[in-house]
Amino acid sequence: MIKKLHKKTEYVPAETDHEHFQSHDLGLVAFLLCAGYEMEIMDKSVRNKVLFILKRGDGIDEATKNYWNFKASVDPQSYFNQMKRLKNEIFSCD
Repeated sequence: MIKKLHKKTEYVPAETDHEHFQSHDLGLVAFLLCAGYEMEIMDKSVRNKVLFILKRGDGIDEATKNYWNFKASVDPQSYFNQMKRLKNEIFSCD
């Protein structure tokens, strides 16, 4: 994984990075943002694929599990707005 923090780029192996949560799933990331977790960076280095990297907060694994098990909810308008914001960032020029 490539991590761009504070204008530095450094390589951090994903399996040893306990400070961040990573996903390629747009819907999951929009849900987590609505739930109050914070985006660290979007890695668009691989063509046609975006890796979302979030700060790992308390309960993020449980929130993700609840999302996949259809046991989670967020405000629908907030979810829509997060999806729109993420898509705008994905398709914007760097």
